[in-house]
Amino acid sequence: MSYVSDGDNVLMLAPRGITWLVHVSAGSELHTHLGIIRHDDIIGRPYGSAMETQFGQKVYILRPFLEDYIMLGERPTQIVYPKDMGIIVARIGVMPGSRVLEVGTGSGALTMFLAGIVAPTGRVHSYEARKEFADVARGNLARAGLLDYVDLKIADASVSVDEANVDSAVVDVGDPMKVLRVVGAALKPAGGLAVVTPTFNQTERVISYLRSEGYVMVDAFETLYRRIESKPGATRPSSTMISHTTFIVTARKVAPDH
Repeated sequence: MSYVSDGDNVLMLAPRGITWLVHVSAGSELHTHLGIIRHDDIIGRPYGSAMETQFGQKVYILRPFLEDYIMLGERPTQIVYPKDMGIIVARIGVMPGSRVLEVGTGSGALTMFLAGIVAPTGRVHSYEARKEFADVARGNLARAGLLDYVDLKIADASVSVDEANVDSAVVDVGDPMKVLRVVGAALKPAGGLAVVTPTFNQTERVISYLRSEGYVMVDAFETLYRRIESKPGATRPSSTMISHTTFIVTARKVAPDH
């Protein structure tokens, strides 16, 4: 059994699935609609245990998972959702030890997911053109304990990148066509590429470009996530869902014919 220490990050789970990601600091307080939670009352409690707020509301003390850091981190930008992250990683072959080029760090949500997979021996080389977004991403990565596995650069990747022969690459920028040439040059033959494309027109242009450049296994899709509401004798799909968030194009680079 492990216990909460001063300085830990904890996930507080309240009724109706409400969650707070809390950095525990002695003497601090979390003010919620369910009452105040004193950090001193959290310290020393075992993970997985319950405590009560000042109003007698039960909350659980959990260890944050990667999804919690992603969904509860600071988000000044739109993010790639976990429902999309899993299939992106599966399609482009990211695994422990991989070197991944990411163009368009944004808030660092996908960066965290990639870093959590490539660690401890791999590396994510992530480019963000806007310093204010890079600063947010750096904070989110540090909070999740993943900054050591990311090389975060404030630079315009449409001009050049420092890396070569990376195992996989991900592009998530406003106009992916501006960076695909540079990204393709950095990707090793047989490497996997994923491009996040918000519109049909962008998706069409990206697919046409990749096919013209000889990429294989070019595919475009979207993912939908719907929960199942389960009650005895009344189990059914939820009436709400996370449907369209973005389109994704994946492909594999092959060596040019000689």
